[in-house]
Amino acid sequence: MSEGSPTINMAPPVDETLEDLNQRLDHLLLRLMDDLEALKEKRQCLNGLIEKGWLCLSQSRYSMGNKSVSTMQYKPEMTPSVLVRDSSAEDGGTTFTAEHAEPGKQDKVTEEKLREVENIGAADQVLRHRGHRGVIDAPKPATTEENEKPKSPLTNDPLRWFGILVPQSLRQAQSNFGQGLLIAADVASLQSSIENTRKQYRTLLAQKKREQVQSG
Repeated sequence: MSEGSPTINMAPPVDETLEDLNQRLDHLLLRLMDDLEALKEKRQCLNGLIEKGWLCLSQSRYSMGNKSVSTMQYKPEMTPSVLVRDSSAEDGGTTFTAEHAEPGKQDKVTEEKLREVENIGAADQVLRHRGHRGVIDAPKPATTEENEKPKSPLTNDPLRWFGILVPQSLRQAQSNFGQGLLIAADVASLQSSIENTRKQYRTLLAQKKREQVQSG
């Protein structure tokens, strides 16, 4: 929903006159026009960022080589760097917000899941080898030396997948796509607001017609 848009209460007041209905319809129509204009601007901005992002990505592939910037460099396990949250608006619509994930938090969760899977796999392997004797040997706990082994630093920056010294065009492509994600959340919120306003407008318009029939 665009900023400054009035909030329309759809609960019909008692003894609402035809003039009150017309006023509420006018407010809804003005809000709809504001949201449509804002949606057009957001879409144009989003399309521009996507085009610039693909152009920069093409420049990076030209300078580094197609095989150096491709799906071959993707990590086996990926964690999101941007989270999308939804919440219910006062007018009944849905608002979407995109926010950057906390650095390291997603990596820690992924690391714990992988460690749990490794422990389960080790226990299953012991069962298969020892099952014929009816003895279950628990996997040996990790020694202190193993626990103290330095772990490789985890990073959630996809640019590191393609090397340490990446061209500026690849960094610009990441920036363009990242900004596009934030704007995409605004586009989704505006679309939800527009659809909800249309429903309210049709409901009030039908109510107005009934009032006109009854008064006529």
